[in-house]
Amino acid sequence: MTSHLAHPRPVAAPYGQLTMLRPVAAPRPSEQVFASFGSLCLMAFLVAQFLSLTRLFFANHLGSGVAAAASQAGLFSVFLLPPAVLAYGMRAGSAFGRLGTAARLWVALVLALSLVLFLRGWLGNGFVVTAAAHDLAPYLVVLSFVVLGSLPAVWRDTDRLLLLLFVAALLVNAVGMTEMTQVVSESYADDRAGTTTVAYRTQGALAFWPLLLLTARGRRPAAMFVIFGGVLFVLAQQILFQKRSPSFRMLLFLLVFLVVLPLLAPHRRPGPGGEWRVLAVFALALALCVTVALTVTPWLFQGQLAGLAHRLSGQAYQGGAAAMLTTENERFHEASVFLEAMEPGDVAFGKSFGGYFKPDASWWGTWLDDVNEFGRRQLHVGGLMPFFKGGLVFAIVYYAGLLLAVVRGFRARFEPRSAAAFFIVLLHLVFLVQEGWFMMSIAFDLALVGLCLGHLLSRDRDSRDVRLVPRGVAA
Repeated sequence: MTSHLAHPRPVAAPYGQLTMLRPVAAPRPSEQVFASFGSLCLMAFLVAQFLSLTRLFFANHLGSGVAAAASQAGLFSVFLLPPAVLAYGMRAGSAFGRLGTAARLWVALVLALSLVLFLRGWLGNGFVVTAAAHDLAPYLVVLSFVVLGSLPAVWRDTDRLLLLLFVAALLVNAVGMTEMTQVVSESYADDRAGTTTVAYRTQGALAFWPLLLLTARGRRPAAMFVIFGGVLFVLAQQILFQKRSPSFRMLLFLLVFLVVLPLLAPHRRPGPGGEWRVLAVFALALALCVTVALTVTPWLFQGQLAGLAHRLSGQAYQGGAAAMLTTENERFHEASVFLEAMEPGDVAFGKSFGGYFKPDASWWGTWLDDVNEFGRRQLHVGGLMPFFKGGLVFAIVYYAGLLLAVVRGFRARFEPRSAAAFFIVLLHLVFLVQEGWFMMSIAFDLALVGLCLGHLLSRDRDSRDVRLVPRGVAA
């Protein structure tokens, strides 16, 4: 009689304890096909989103029709996520993956509330279905990647693809950045015109850089060099675009990688001299990037850096630098206008998906054809978006899951992958005060945070992945 048992596989155990082995039933051919289909759907989603995020670049080189097609592919690719979740979940024995009980309840509640808000906005309030769908899609992406992020198989399957997409995004953005000298003249080197370039609109395709950076110690030197060079390129972009909050956020991530992570887990550092090798590769990438910046167009980089410093100084505000955190800042003024426009019922249940608010001046909003008036459906202060669309009920439920992940991540901060996921989610929460979110134009950011949330909320975090633990170090 032929045995239906495959080779034993390890059962997850706490770090430092013995790993037990148990026999696992060999998957049927139909299960293997479904699993492969799910993996293909996940890869197709990521590729479709890459094309959507870089559509303006390809439109400039291949024609305007490409932009419309890529935009539709980006939105409709969300339908590829349910089969991916089901296929990977089937391999783990549950549609919720390896999420813990509290995390499963959280995913179910957020999903249910999201669908209610979608139906309320579309059928109840009569908003155009596309507007309601654009508000629903980001939550579907986040929740799908929460489930997927709880599964080690997803991390292994997407590891190489994420790096390849990052390299491709670097090439697209590097070519796009050549427009800078066309919009900024040497006479006005500090002019903030970089935001009009195609590269400004395609930088969302680089969003996986925090994960690649914080897990770079487990890679080969060549891959580390590419990642370090890419991250420094993204930092240079923020300087050339004179972006205050993103520049500060990137510096914090570099501080975490270079200082905090080695202090958290000194016993997991690379082998003898390994940390020096990491620093040497980083120094080489830094020296190369600085050399390029100061030799190709030194006046441009120096001028934009001076412009960024001027913006950070707060000289444009009556209250100085501190006023950047008050309603003198356009983002917070917009938020105050939104809060003043909230009605009592909106506080509890929000304006639903597709909902909008009326700004105090028409130039703060855009013309909404479905309601025939000026309004805004998005906020630059991303942290208010769940409250905007779903009131206190939705906001409390949504952020409860993020806080649970942060607590679990803090406890597991000595594990390499958990440390990376913890700092990504933590800094994401902090910068929601300044940065917009919950929109498909930053789909890779949604996927990144969802993956990290899923890992932190997993029942059996297995950080002992060959790509994320330094080679030669015992797990």
